[in-house]
Amino acid sequence: MFYPLWAGLATPEQAKAVARNLKGFEQPGGLPMGTVDTGAQWDLPYGWGNIEMLTIEGLRNYGYNADADRISYEFLSMVAENFRRDGNIREKYNVVTRSSESHVEMGYQMNVVGFGWTNAAFLELLHGLPKEMAERLEKEQGQPLQSAK
Repeated sequence: MFYPLWAGLATPEQAKAVARNLKGFEQPGGLPMGTVDTGAQWDLPYGWGNIEMLTIEGLRNYGYNADADRISYEFLSMVAENFRRDGNIREKYNVVTRSSESHVEMGYQMNVVGFGWTNAAFLELLHGLPKEMAERLEKEQGQPLQSAK
């Protein structure tokens, strides 16, 4: 649903409809891959850094910066919180419980540590946050995130 916004193919009316319905998809840790928990890794409750980034960039392309900032912050704070606790960054996150727990029944069942696109997405999203939000994130996490900039 977000690819047309990211690629700039949606009309302004279509982008507005997506933004208007965004809250129906949001979870405490960002946006899940789907709305139904099928047990597959590419569905609810999992969020992936590369898709979060694509979605956020798509929203920004159409001027929905407040929505993009909010979702970005949700995802970044979840990843940082888990990093502080576990000492690593994972491939995917449970955006419903804001954790790196993974109980996949279909698809790749591991939740790989140090996964490249999550690391890259984290940095890209952090760089895209307004300065005051990035500072708030750093303060809440009690660790220097700004040094990654």
